[in-house]
Amino acid sequence: VGVMGPWSCDPLLARALPEVASRLAVARLNRDPALAAGYWWDAVVLAEPCATPQAVAGLVNAERYASAIVGPLNPAACGAAGLLAAAWNKPLVSWTCGGTGAVTLVNPLPPPAGVLHAVLRYFRWAHVAVVASPQDLWVEVGAELAQELRARGLPVTVVTAAGEDEEEAERALRRVQRADGVRVVVMCMHSVLLGGREQKVLLEKAEDLGMTDGTLVFIPYDALTFSLPYRHVPYPVLANNTKLRLAYDAVLTITVDSPETSFHEALEEAKKTYEVPMNVDPMEV
Repeated sequence: VGVMGPWSCDPLLARALPEVASRLAVARLNRDPALAAGYWWDAVVLAEPCATPQAVAGLVNAERYASAIVGPLNPAACGAAGLLAAAWNKPLVSWTCGGTGAVTLVNPLPPPAGVLHAVLRYFRWAHVAVVASPQDLWVEVGAELAQELRARGLPVTVVTAAGEDEEEAERALRRVQRADGVRVVVMCMHSVLLGGREQKVLLEKAEDLGMTDGTLVFIPYDALTFSLPYRHVPYPVLANNTKLRLAYDAVLTITVDSPETSFHEALEEAKKTYEVPMNVDPMEV
């Protein structure tokens, strides 16, 4: 199984330790006869370039390495990935590839746009703005999200990008202010809780502009795709920054629940059973 993602060019995603995660997954598969079903599983980590054209081109080589593919992460590569996987008759397991119609595509999670739509409909929030990091991956995620929300009948009036520069963040937020009736800002970027600089600058600037007083709701997109620990978890980035902590009152996090054990606890247990290296710090992964 090829595990495809921008591990070598995105420093935050590299902290997911894809090699360790893949080894852990296949080791557990191979120990469980009900899951292994007579097969011997192995995994190979495939680097997905961060630039969209190279990410699409890089898919062609995947056939040589894997009988199935987990990924890609860039939604712009999904169309090509779906066609290639169908031509190769290989499963494609991706939480970012929703509407490709590929015959071998498997969605392991509910589509993030569908989850967002359910939450927005529950609270009767309609008008949405999407602010993405300037990297190709996040720009494509933002564009795809806007398209899917519009297809579900929600008006997405602003789709823009903002990096670590304060002036970029202010320009993006001014666009949100000028748009009519925006209630929700979806942030397609790495979460500040995990070290995302763009989100930190954006939220701090929103606090400066008085946009975190409850009139707007800021939703991190990335937490929709994994289980972000939230029970009894200190996040130093909030504890050490008063402005960011005030701004974070306007953030609504929607994430995958893990009721039996949190990610940090599960990783700590895997360390104790020597399934992952002892030097792995769960709080850093």
